[in-house]
Amino acid sequence: MTVSALDTPFVVNDTRLAFDAEQHVYRLGDRPLPAVTAILSATGIADFTGPWFTEDIRDRGTYVHQAVALEVEGALDEEALDPALLPYLEGWRAFLAETGCEIEHWERPVCDPVLGYAGTLDGIVRGLTPRRTLIDIKLGLYASAGPQTAAYRRLALNFYAHPVAMDRAVVELVGDGRYRLHPLTYPGDEPLFLAALRIHNWRLAHDARR
Repeated sequence: MTVSALDTPFVVNDTRLAFDAEQHVYRLGDRPLPAVTAILSATGIADFTGPWFTEDIRDRGTYVHQAVALEVEGALDEEALDPALLPYLEGWRAFLAETGCEIEHWERPVCDPVLGYAGTLDGIVRGLTPRRTLIDIKLGLYASAGPQTAAYRRLALNFYAHPVAMDRAVVELVGDGRYRLHPLTYPGDEPLFLAALRIHNWRLAHDARR
């Protein structure tokens, strides 16, 4: 499966945007921009430190995302793939086969220089609903997926040269060749993220004045 641009006028987000993987911080030129997940974590909406979020689970999620990205790009060497990751990849393939949706964009870093945050969305697909759908791949469903995908959708809309309508969904890869599709429709997700962003920025400003 390769990414298809279809007939979409596409706007390149700011080419100055870069990601510092070690610090997990995006930079727009010399200006640091916090990541969506960092904002949610700093404000207590997401918890990536609990006993259930072990290093093994974190690594597995990273490797699954990498495998899916290579699959999307048509660059996956399945013979070199860790066999433990194959059931997750099969779940992803089942999702594409059963829904018939087509990938429009994948792993796009994007920022909002006005609000001052950034992130890398997993993907945007067409055919899952009558509208475009921003999807996020997860190995489990967490409450923070709502505000997280709402934040990504705000960023994703910056990609397009004209207004578009976009739904949100989590594709949960179960790990046994299956997937679960979770549409996300709660209208309070975006206001919650924006509130978290304001709190995050207030804390930064407050600490700076100490």
